[in-house]
Amino acid sequence: MSTPEVILNVDDNEPGRYATTRILNRAGFQVIEAGTGKEALRLARSASPQLIILDINLPDMNGIDVCRQLKSDPQTAATMVLQVSATNIGVLDRVRSLSAGADSFLIEPVEPEELEAVTRALLRLHKSEADLRRALAERELLLREVNHRVKNSLQLVLSMLSLQSNEFREAEAKELFAKAIARVTAIASIHERLYQDQDPLTIDMKTYLTGLCAELERAAFGEERQARLRTDIESVRLATEHGVSVALLVNELVMNALKHGRPVDRPPIINVILRRLDQRRAQLTVADNGPGLGPAPASASQGSPGGPATKPSGLGTRLISMLVRQLNGQLRIEDADGYAAHITFALPESLTWGAKS
Repeated sequence: MSTPEVILNVDDNEPGRYATTRILNRAGFQVIEAGTGKEALRLARSASPQLIILDINLPDMNGIDVCRQLKSDPQTAATMVLQVSATNIGVLDRVRSLSAGADSFLIEPVEPEELEAVTRALLRLHKSEADLRRALAERELLLREVNHRVKNSLQLVLSMLSLQSNEFREAEAKELFAKAIARVTAIASIHERLYQDQDPLTIDMKTYLTGLCAELERAAFGEERQARLRTDIESVRLATEHGVSVALLVNELVMNALKHGRPVDRPPIINVILRRLDQRRAQLTVADNGPGLGPAPASASQGSPGGPATKPSGLGTRLISMLVRQLNGQLRIEDADGYAAHITFALPESLTWGAKS
């Protein structure tokens, strides 16, 4: 036998409150009562009713203000509120009530059949919303578990690549394996953060890219250790697939800047910048103060989406072009007083920027 739904009946008029409670009891509901706004707020938190029938005229505070407090409190925001009144029945009163968060409005006196029908409809809606929240929570839990397993699998791949790289004596082969390890590490780090994050569908790029650059700087060897990596990343959460593309672009461009972007007359500096251009676009920039590209081939196409002349060569060039296309972005190269790659890409409207937005 299922437990009856709990309804909080809030009305300072005792005869009216008694009549409403009796109708609901006959319909099979469990009813608790309150005669003031403060008592209603207390019972809403302690008894966790599924529905509150809330009169507007209360002795200590306006019922609309009570509704607003209920809907702004995470503990009671999901509770259905049926606002009722016999005197505040104008259009403006109903608009104010619904704007405060009420889920429905009835003008008293209410026929018992109508009260029961509206009550059951709101309770069905409450159940549907609760089921949806539960399904979303289970989905997020599943996504975290998937990200955890993907991260573990990538760690296994990294271990195998590291073991394989130890068997090579040629510097070129070791370098190729080091780049492959760095690329897999960038992806594995994202899945590790997704597993730990409250939102497994997006990635905080400020935290992630700052950590990625610090790791690239720490892992540098030989003359590459002389380079300083500076980051200026706006707070933005990108969808996972976009975050992976941006991270791999940063990884690829920074690795090449570490190798090639060393000036002869000053300390090497690499800047990684992610900023919003406007409400719809963002730009990623990786720039160094090194010698630049030198003379560009006559056939190089500057500024075209995914296809300009770039400092990386071979697989790096193809990988960067592919990642820019995945972002539906455009790549622009600057080769004056160093080398700079600017990738401009569109932002979905649902993305969340930090305090700078």
